[in-house]
Amino acid sequence: QHYNTTMMMERQIAVLSAFFYFIASCAAYPIIFEAVHNDRTCMDINIPDGDDAHLVFIPLPEDVSSEVEDWFVTEMAELTRPESIQFLKEISRIPGNIANKMKEHKTRSKISLVIEEDGSTPVIKNQVLNYFKPSFSKNIAKAGRGWNENRGNYRICVNARGAGDVRILFDAIKLSEYQDKRNKKHLVKKEHLTPMEIAFEESASLAKTVVDEMFYMEKRESRMKKTADGTNARIRYFSYISIATLLGVTWIQIQYLKGYFKKKKVL
Repeated sequence: QHYNTTMMMERQIAVLSAFFYFIASCAAYPIIFEAVHNDRTCMDINIPDGDDAHLVFIPLPEDVSSEVEDWFVTEMAELTRPESIQFLKEISRIPGNIANKMKEHKTRSKISLVIEEDGSTPVIKNQVLNYFKPSFSKNIAKAGRGWNENRGNYRICVNARGAGDVRILFDAIKLSEYQDKRNKKHLVKKEHLTPMEIAFEESASLAKTVVDEMFYMEKRESRMKKTADGTNARIRYFSYISIATLLGVTWIQIQYLKGYFKKKKVL
C-alpha cells in the first residue's frame, strides 16, 4: 500500500511538472509572419535594459508546401535551442524529398532586413536574407548611448521586392535566458538525478513537444482559413459574373429573335 501511494504521488507531481513546463515554454515557439511583396512589413520587440539578444530568420516562399515548412520549423527549433549542437549554427543536411519540393518554387523576391532602435536609429540596415537559409543578427542591443524612456524598443522590418510574398520564420534568443540555461546545465549532472527527477525531465520534454505542435497547428489552421476564405470569395464573384453573363446573353438572344420574327412578319 505504501508503494502504491508513493507511485501515485510521483505521477501527480510529474503531471504538475509537465503542466508548469507547458505554461513556461509557450513563449519560446518561433513566430511565423507574412511579408507582402513590394511592401514593408514590421514588428516590434523589447529587450530589457542590460540584456541583449540574437535574432534568427529563415525566409520561405509564401506558397511553400506544408512538408517543407514543417521541416524548416523543426530546424528553427534546433537553431534556437541552447542544448542543441546546431545552436546558432547551420541547418542540418536537407533530405532529398524536401530539396526536390524546394526547387518547385520559382517566384522569388529580393528580401532585405532593417532593424531600428526607437523606430529611428538604424542598428542593422539592408541585411540580405536568402530563401531557405538561416540568417543571424547577433547582439543587436548597443551599449553606451545613454538612457531614455524608449531604450530597448526595437522595430524589425522586412522589405520584399519582387513578384511573390514571403513567409518568415523568426525567433529571438535573450542572452539572459541563454546564460541561465547554460549555468543550470553545469549545476546538475544527469547521473545525480533521482528516478523521480528523471521522470520530471521526460514529462517536461514531452510537454514541450506537445506545445510546439499545438502552436504550429494553430498558425497553420489560421493560414488555411485565410486561404479558404479567399478562395470562397473568388468563387462567389465568379458565380455573380457567370449569372450576369448568362442573363446578358439571354437578353441578346431574345432581342435578336424578336427582330428576326418581325422581319419575317411572323409577329
